[in-house]
Amino acid sequence: MILRTILLQLLLVLTAFSQSDKKTDLEVQLLAEQFPEKLGQVYLVFGDKKSQPFDLPTNRLSDSVAAEGRTMVLKLAQKDVPLCTITLPDQGKSFALLLVAAKPSGFKPLVIRTDDSTFRAGDVFFVNSTDKTILGKLGTAPLTLKPGETTKSRPNGAVDNTYYNIAFAIREGTTDKLISSTRWPVDQGLRSYVFFFTNAEGRTTYRAVDEYLKPATAAP
Repeated sequence: MILRTILLQLLLVLTAFSQSDKKTDLEVQLLAEQFPEKLGQVYLVFGDKKSQPFDLPTNRLSDSVAAEGRTMVLKLAQKDVPLCTITLPDQGKSFALLLVAAKPSGFKPLVIRTDDSTFRAGDVFFVNSTDKTILGKLGTAPLTLKPGETTKSRPNGAVDNTYYNIAFAIREGTTDKLISSTRWPVDQGLRSYVFFFTNAEGRTTYRAVDEYLKPATAAP
């Protein structure tokens, strides 16, 4: 009887230790609209904990970073300067953090659940951080994006089930000015993020970033 009690107490201690040592099941990936390489690496702060420094990409989602909580601060690694505070929603375990340049410095974070079943392969998340209205034709699907707006959409009307004709324009007063005409291939293995922004020359431009999905997630 005494041995059984000791074993039970030992089991409880080991279980408690295992739970306290359990790693977080929250993860984030980051993507910046613009970020000069000269600023170096960044890291995330969760109260008294912080991540290892990592690169902040503009052409792909970063590698996954374990999140120690749903509220965090992004900082520059070299100067320990805060860039923004990020709060994850209560629902979800996996997130993309889109970082839009904010004035006078730092970022405005946009949080997107990447484990949301409604965010499917073929979808595109658009961000308009310019002061102009963006117009688009995604194959046969229209797009209108006012200044500061975001939306999720998807192309339609593929040509020969192979590609979509894509065009983007900006509205200036009563005039629509074409800024891009291209083709996007049909690919059921990815979803995308598109930033419209003003470059250093004062022109409205855009950048598309693809996220390649695991087969189970990629299924429509």
